[in-house]
Amino acid sequence: MLLNYLTATTMVSSVVCQDWAELVDTAGAPLVADGSVTNQYLDSIKDTVRRFGSYMVLVDGVALLHGRPEAKVNRVALSLATLSEPVNLLDKPVNAAFVLAATDNDSHIDLMRDLAKALGDSQFLELLRQDASQDEITQRLVQLEEQHESD
Repeated sequence: MLLNYLTATTMVSSVVCQDWAELVDTAGAPLVADGSVTNQYLDSIKDTVRRFGSYMVLVDGVALLHGRPEAKVNRVALSLATLSEPVNLLDKPVNAAFVLAATDNDSHIDLMRDLAKALGDSQFLELLRQDASQDEITQRLVQLEEQHESD
């Protein structure tokens, strides 16, 4: 399922950002470009970080950036940005950031389950943390999907 969302147009690699706010804009830009969200949604992510802190860093070096569905989300979507150099999300360094857009409280549950499985894979995490190419990330996701199908 992740490969339905993470495509050549929704992944950016070797990103250089000065701070976490720029990372939100950069990682979310593919979703704005394809009409999944508006810039208002990216602003809601920034507001959430300012209000609640760095809880969006799920595992060392990897963040799942998200805001409220009512902040102009048009469809469930996911993007990914890997950084050439980490930036701090307040008090935590980030090497890669997903932006998740959900239209309601339930529509993204299967996507989140698949993302959680992928983030449980040490090889996938290492690719994210080491600014691997889109092809390398895609290949690992294909391998993970094949493994889960055979389970």
